[in-house]
Amino acid sequence: MSDDMTSHAPPPQSSSPALRSGALGQQEVVFQAISHLGPAVGIIIIGPVLAGFVGASTPLIVLLAMVAVLLTGLCVASLARKLPSSGGYYTYVSHGLGERAGFVTAWAYFLYDPLLPTLVLLVTSGILTPVIEANLGVHIPWWLIALVLLAVVFTATYRGVKISARLTLVLGVVESVIMVVFAVAVLIRSGGRSLSLAPLEFPDTSAGLQPVFLAFVFAVLLFTGFESAAPLAEETADPRRAIPRTVLWSTIVVGLIWALVAYAMVVGWGVEKIGGIASADNPFFTLADGVAGWAWLLLAFALLNSALGAALAGQNAGARVMYALGRSGILPRALARIHPAHRTPSTALVLTTLLNVAVCLGLGTWLGPIGGFTFIGLFITLGVIVVYSLGNIAVIGLYWRRHRAEFNPLRHGVVPVAATAILLAGLYYSVWPLPEWPLNLALGIVASWLVIGVIVSALLWRTRRAELMDAARLTFEDAEDTGDEEPARSPAAARVTGPVAGGEVTG
Repeated sequence: MSDDMTSHAPPPQSSSPALRSGALGQQEVVFQAISHLGPAVGIIIIGPVLAGFVGASTPLIVLLAMVAVLLTGLCVASLARKLPSSGGYYTYVSHGLGERAGFVTAWAYFLYDPLLPTLVLLVTSGILTPVIEANLGVHIPWWLIALVLLAVVFTATYRGVKISARLTLVLGVVESVIMVVFAVAVLIRSGGRSLSLAPLEFPDTSAGLQPVFLAFVFAVLLFTGFESAAPLAEETADPRRAIPRTVLWSTIVVGLIWALVAYAMVVGWGVEKIGGIASADNPFFTLADGVAGWAWLLLAFALLNSALGAALAGQNAGARVMYALGRSGILPRALARIHPAHRTPSTALVLTTLLNVAVCLGLGTWLGPIGGFTFIGLFITLGVIVVYSLGNIAVIGLYWRRHRAEFNPLRHGVVPVAATAILLAGLYYSVWPLPEWPLNLALGIVASWLVIGVIVSALLWRTRRAELMDAARLTFEDAEDTGDEEPARSPAAARVTGPVAGGEVTG
């Protein structure tokens, strides 16, 4: 570790509140990721879209996407083993590619997790309002549903990571069980059709390959959020093992649930008619009506659970990245305030909640809840592609420069390149051909945001280099020696790692 980095080591914080170290176990962080993926809300929304592109082959496309996403999951696991931190991808990319790239990653990240509550709660309220009215004859405005859910999310995340993590675990288990039971019920109700192998056949390409590529891209993006446990590393017991396991387990578990539900969707709707499901109103609730008159209520409960779980996971992750950057001084230091009793990043959580209230009501009023979901979905899609791609490439830099003895050409070379290529294909098909109004406005805002991030990172490197370097440090209590850490000067201080000199991490 260079003298320059040591001189900027954070002061001892034994007398001030800190995140609650070791509060979360393996089960809780696994369901942080599972709930972020949203086993119910994801497939209910995206499943019909996929079927519109590839028809009966939707389950196969989901399975292929799961395998592709596991490549990026392997990259995150490689990073998390060496760099457990609430900074998440900022820390990962800073140690692999330098702090300027790390800052651009964090800048792009703010298009993603902090806005996830808006994404899932807008679409959930937009779906539930007409479903409740059709089945119960009661009109509940979408904005009221969204605000109530945002209040629940804020209360749970503000009062403690343990409380919100346990709630996330319960919600994740409930929605996963409901979706599996729902899929089995649809298959039983479909009778002999459930034995069809058509959903596992490659889609028809007579109209060209673009629909297949588009379906694959949407299916890959369906898995965004599998890494959401990473920013909880400082509050997780044994994060070097728990986080990598979580990344891979959550992807496989949810991917298999989605493949099963997609299979049930295809055979329940009809293999020959499935291509038209994308234009139907709330098709999953139509399938529920075919199972039983009360099944819509069970599906609505799963959707509500899923939206709450995903919003809780996104808010927890997004607020902790704000906290990490506030702690270093890159963002206002007020964001690093920890609630003395709850031990949560209180200011960051308040800011995240206010942001989501404003964006949710603003977009919902302008475009309606479903239109607002599509608009903010483009923000998240583009932001997460940039974040994941930079993280994948950071694996190469981290292991080649700092862990040469452990460098594996396949895992730390070929896998990151292949994973990034898949994501860049997703980027291409997300923006070309150029979307129509108002999505072209969203595209322009995202492009401008990223350009500003590059400019700001260059300015910060010239004016606040020490803060950028401090933000890339790991701050945790971990006795395992990986060759990266050395004790801080004060015994009371946390152990730190990670100098970056001249924009590149040095050992």
